[in-house]
Amino acid sequence: MTHPLWFPDPLIGRYLESEGLLEPASRLVSEAALYLDHCLKVELALLKVLARRGFLPETLIPEAVEAAGRVRLEDFCQEESRVHHDLKALVNVFTSECPEAIRPFVHLGATSYDILSNAHLTRLRAGVEGLVLPALRRCCRELARLARREAGTLQIGRTHGQHAEPLTFGLVCAVHLDRLGGEVLQIQRALAGLRGKFSGAVGAFVAQGLLFDDPEDFEREVLAEVGLEPARASTQIAPPEPALAVLHHLTAAFGVLANLADDMRHLQRTEIDEVAEFYDEEGQVGSSAMPHKRNPITWENVKSLWKTFAPQVMTWYLDQVSEHQRDLSNSASARFQPRLVLGLAVAGSRTARALRDLEVLRDTMEARVVQETAWLSGPLQVLLSAAGVPEAHEGVRRAAIQARRTGRDLLEVVAEDPRLGPALAALPARQRAALKDPRSLTGPARRRALSLADHWDGVLFGEH
Repeated sequence: MTHPLWFPDPLIGRYLESEGLLEPASRLVSEAALYLDHCLKVELALLKVLARRGFLPETLIPEAVEAAGRVRLEDFCQEESRVHHDLKALVNVFTSECPEAIRPFVHLGATSYDILSNAHLTRLRAGVEGLVLPALRRCCRELARLARREAGTLQIGRTHGQHAEPLTFGLVCAVHLDRLGGEVLQIQRALAGLRGKFSGAVGAFVAQGLLFDDPEDFEREVLAEVGLEPARASTQIAPPEPALAVLHHLTAAFGVLANLADDMRHLQRTEIDEVAEFYDEEGQVGSSAMPHKRNPITWENVKSLWKTFAPQVMTWYLDQVSEHQRDLSNSASARFQPRLVLGLAVAGSRTARALRDLEVLRDTMEARVVQETAWLSGPLQVLLSAAGVPEAHEGVRRAAIQARRTGRDLLEVVAEDPRLGPALAALPARQRAALKDPRSLTGPARRRALSLADHWDGVLFGEH
């Protein structure tokens, strides 16, 4: 039962494995990594600072590092089953691997959450930087490519599921790019804002104050070893809000992917047929019952992943509440934070690949705009109102109803209207020509698509 599909969690057996993420996820954010990597790095940081401050010879630090490398998961698990305390078990095993001269100083002055609080933060940072941000940047690069390539591709805009006014498919991609790129920056800022603690059992530096005249400087020095800054104030645990900001923006980025996926899924409807995701005609099956089917499985999968993992952020909002200086009501829930990281990494990986292989059916898009004129109602009423026609909106609305009922061209109906027709004929030639050529109306959309693609290529990739 070693095959990944035997694992009871499909996140591991189906999704991480299929995206080639199982190994890096295990290395960066697993429970084993939490203790054998992130916790031990904080323990080593403590020893390094103690050595600099004269508690033990600095020449012993390489031996401490080697001892940390010898800590085995099996020994840790066996010791935890004996003492029923995760950090004490880790400390015991680590200490047993250290030379005698180091042992008295392992975990000196620390409480468990001087170690675990920071380990949770460094694990979150490692997962986001190593798994999520690369996937989201790939999505942004593909969206920028599509925005630039399709900057002038006519498409009908849709509001409330109804045809609205023309835009370009490049602008559609650019808007998603702008939203996702903005969340990438917010995630990066939130990561930079993570704040740790090494302030003792209740956050009052009791033990550290016995050892050092400057316990806050000592805290700052230890945390610097693992790339963290101290919180201005803490209890036995680090304040939850900085990590919650990271989790919030991960969830927001997930929502952007879900919105993109939903739009692309709808554009693949048979009656719309404006894009198509990759389909392997040599072997792929769309339906076990209907051989003709070519379903939007990737986009549906991304949306389904979002529905699975996005609600989990509420758990960490609930974890803001901890009684007095510490309770253990987040001891289990904090361990599940990597699920959001991993779910988003999978969704980002699949989205990037689907965007890379997306087929844009330009002829269908453009024909839909050219072959109907109802969308002209908006530009038309603006021009007539600007020309001083009273109640232009109502007049065009009634003309649109008549055009729909009779199947006629909206401009023809307006031209025959005794009140609207003369005003239409009096419009400048440039404006009348624009009403007959939808491409002349999408210049701003094209320029916006190109400028957004250039902007985000510059911000995220140093290009353009």
